[in-house]
Amino acid sequence: MALIYIIIFIILISSTYLGMHYYVYTRIVSGLLLSAPVTNYLRFFFLIAALSFVLSEFLSRHVISSWIKPFAHFGTLWLGVISISISVFLIADILRVFFNSQQFRYYSTIYSISAITLLTIFSIYNVSRGIRIKEIKLKTEKLPKNLSKFSIVQLSDLHLDFLKNRKWFNDVVEKTNALNPDIIVITGDLIDTNLCNIDDHCELLTKLKSKYGVYAITGNHEYYTGLETFLDICKNSNINVLRNEKVTIANCIELAGVNDEEGKRFSGGGPDLNLALKNCDFKKPVILLAHRPTMFKDAVKSGVDLQLSGHTHAGQIPPVDLLVTLIYKYSYGFHKKNSSYIYTTFGTGTWGPPMRLFSRSEIVKIIIEK
Repeated sequence: MALIYIIIFIILISSTYLGMHYYVYTRIVSGLLLSAPVTNYLRFFFLIAALSFVLSEFLSRHVISSWIKPFAHFGTLWLGVISISISVFLIADILRVFFNSQQFRYYSTIYSISAITLLTIFSIYNVSRGIRIKEIKLKTEKLPKNLSKFSIVQLSDLHLDFLKNRKWFNDVVEKTNALNPDIIVITGDLIDTNLCNIDDHCELLTKLKSKYGVYAITGNHEYYTGLETFLDICKNSNINVLRNEKVTIANCIELAGVNDEEGKRFSGGGPDLNLALKNCDFKKPVILLAHRPTMFKDAVKSGVDLQLSGHTHAGQIPPVDLLVTLIYKYSYGFHKKNSSYIYTTFGTGTWGPPMRLFSRSEIVKIIIEK
């Protein structure tokens, strides 16, 4: 069953990925009325560019070598360019319904390529601005009398691999520790490869410090990379992994964590909210860590006070930002339903292209107070 799922998944993703390239390629060729020799060169470039991301994803997970980095960087950036190109050319083609002429098609192609270039440059710049600190305050009467507030720092979707350099990750660690949290939580997609093979990332991971420890849950990428690899890294880094279970923090907070839904197709099983909340004292604030923001409805019914999620990245760039908004009700930001809250973070890192158009990478500090 798992093999059939993987085959279908690969076919669908490959078809979509190649279809995106074909659309952009034909749009440029037809819009600019390119000659046959130029068209052939462009076709060859698109083929190489399309393969660059696929090969870099494969090689980066199996080969740790400096010569792969430039190739991998190009592949990830190209994915971002082709994604933005789809959005821009679709808008241009919609306008063609009202201005249907070869002249409009030609100039709209020129303007579209210019817009794609500018949006790409800004999206790269936006990530280079660094990670922002987002602070959220949440009031509750459930804290004990001797405790006025409790702080949680949320990291999510770091997607650590050999393209995330030591300087960037060290900045994440230093900014997190500077917030002096009571606990640090990592809401999935911590790794995209075995960290211990690259740039002392495992050593940096051990430097995350908080008063009551560091806690993590699985995201879908932990299963892609290897669950045992993830568990070993966490064990060696003093990170406590919550797998459909809960812990009581300082006798004042109930912290529960569920497996990601991808776990259904791998050993270890998928999410089990009832098991995770078993024996919870709901007189205390109950915090749920769930990688995807899809469980909030059930969390509200179960009496969870706050759910912390990630996964969506707020889409990073068009048209994915629109797609995640359509797919997920709580795709990003802070929301309330009845007496329960959910915060879906934009993510601390990026996946694929190091690009963001309408969002910023963030570290989230949640202050629970009376």
